[in-house]
Amino acid sequence: MPTPFYHLVVAGEVLDHPDLDAGLRDRLRAERAAFLFGNTAPDVQTVSGQSRVATHFFDLPLDPRHPALATLFAAHPELARPGALGEARAAFMAGYLAHLRLDELWIERIFAPYFGLDVHWGRGFRERLLLHNVMRAYLDHQDVPRLRGWAGREIAAARPQHWLPFADDRHLIAWRDLLAGQLAPDAPLRTIEIFAERMRVPPATIEALLAPEELAARVWQRLPEDRLLEFREQGVAMTIDLLHQYYGR
Repeated sequence: MPTPFYHLVVAGEVLDHPDLDAGLRDRLRAERAAFLFGNTAPDVQTVSGQSRVATHFFDLPLDPRHPALATLFAAHPELARPGALGEARAAFMAGYLAHLRLDELWIERIFAPYFGLDVHWGRGFRERLLLHNVMRAYLDHQDVPRLRGWAGREIAAARPQHWLPFADDRHLIAWRDLLAGQLAPDAPLRTIEIFAERMRVPPATIEALLAPEELAARVWQRLPEDRLLEFREQGVAMTIDLLHQYYGR
């Protein structure tokens, strides 16, 4: 799934996109901190220890009969009515929903067809999962320089106040601070460290696979870089449509 930093880049592009309704743009920019933080917030499981289902409302493999947003709204119908939430909480939820839908789109169009259980290249699924993480680390190294100097300061200004009925404010705050700290000027990016720990490989293994010749031979032969550019455009357009629907535009 896209990393939190990828979600933040997409959210920033959405706010600046000419296809976003002008009035809605003004509302979201007025609550920019909440909206941007919401685009990362489902990954609060990193610090809360919750399952993916508890924060993302889907599991793998995806079940098309139970999309994440419908599952979330069935469990917490009050979150489907932004007009009753207050502006900051509504902006946060708009970002939260955008994250869920972008994750599903990534699984449908990037992870499953190129790295998933039903494709058969490499030495098995574990190798494909490692290379998927290598690709995500590569994207973070491309994206984070675009975020430094503004995104950490923005999300640090978010002030959760019982925004989620299924996640504690203390966990949201801890997650906010963990992200904001990585976006401070000259702060170390922990993506490689985190993926290495998850995969139980030395960080040097991922660092070696990030070499251009290794990426070309091991990743881009399977998933052309142009496909990732196309996906990001699709993700921005999908998010804009979702925001219009959520706010009734």
